[in-house]
Amino acid sequence: MKNLFYIISLATLVVACSQSPKFTITGNIEGLADGTVYLKQRVGGEVVNIDSAKSVGGKFVLKGSVEVPDMYAVSLGERKQIPVIVENSEIRLNGKSDDLRNVTITGSASQDEMKALDAKGAELNAKMKPLYEKYSEAKKQGNAAEVGALEKQLDSLDNVQTAVFKDFVTGNPKSFVAPIILSRIQYGMEGEEIQGYLQKFSPEVMKSKSARTLADRVLVLQSVSVGKIAPDFTQNDSIGTPVKLSDVYSKHEYTLIDFWASWCGPCRGENPNVVAVWKDFNAKGFHVMGVSYDTDKAKWLKAVASDQLTWTQVSDLKGWSNATAKIYGINSIPANLLLDKTGKIIAKNLRGEKLREKLGELLK
Repeated sequence: MKNLFYIISLATLVVACSQSPKFTITGNIEGLADGTVYLKQRVGGEVVNIDSAKSVGGKFVLKGSVEVPDMYAVSLGERKQIPVIVENSEIRLNGKSDDLRNVTITGSASQDEMKALDAKGAELNAKMKPLYEKYSEAKKQGNAAEVGALEKQLDSLDNVQTAVFKDFVTGNPKSFVAPIILSRIQYGMEGEEIQGYLQKFSPEVMKSKSARTLADRVLVLQSVSVGKIAPDFTQNDSIGTPVKLSDVYSKHEYTLIDFWASWCGPCRGENPNVVAVWKDFNAKGFHVMGVSYDTDKAKWLKAVASDQLTWTQVSDLKGWSNATAKIYGINSIPANLLLDKTGKIIAKNLRGEKLREKLGELLK
């Protein structure tokens, strides 16, 4: 009798396991070379393989189970990826290997939700495109008046687009798409603003890696908020000499940590402003420590010379993997922090006249 009970219990367990929620991603990508495709996800800053399958004649099947819907990527090879929100359902991918942006994704309700929202964003992008073209042409011709007018129009449309996404995030706290959208628009946001969105999400949504990654980012940003002591770090200058942040700020009344790169257009555009402020306030106790997110030393040093950046410059030449990116939560440049002599952060992201005005107040 006991054996019969054991067999029945085991059979019940097997049936229950076989009925647990699972996903199947069936791909049919025309022109895809035979090989291995991977299902990947970014976890804690690293991309990990979730599943893999052989692709023959452009056809493949990926299987597994997810706790909650979240953003993944089907990788077809180097720089060939199809972003897809995976949930426990029958998902199908149909398209061409040379046109991955237009691959049709069906079977994921969250993906459908994302598609509808992206369509709204695409409408605004269509309006921006001709303005960008005019903007580029006006810049080439040196037409400052037209450049300024077009910048205002582009900023206005960009604000409208961001508002559409923010409204979705705040209005859909139970949507698994909400943290994915928030991840897109959180660049430049402080920790308090991101936390304001997260605290409205449902407990189920907060289980997603997208939401948890944002929660981790909030902790980092809170550690480098105004009023906190800037985390210390050491990087080499252009001749390989280690430079410690605390050794720099302790010698000056105020120090600007300036995160930039030679390849960053907005950074190079901001450099003349910093140079002008440096010239006016350096003798009064103002210093700058530039942290470059370059990978090419020659290009870094060429930009330093070209832009006449005569202050302290350091870099570990690891690009976005620069150690300070993780410590300070830097995910877009230009970015900066203004420190006092004790290393306390007294302001962040002061650009143009705002930097001059702040130093004017501090160094009367």
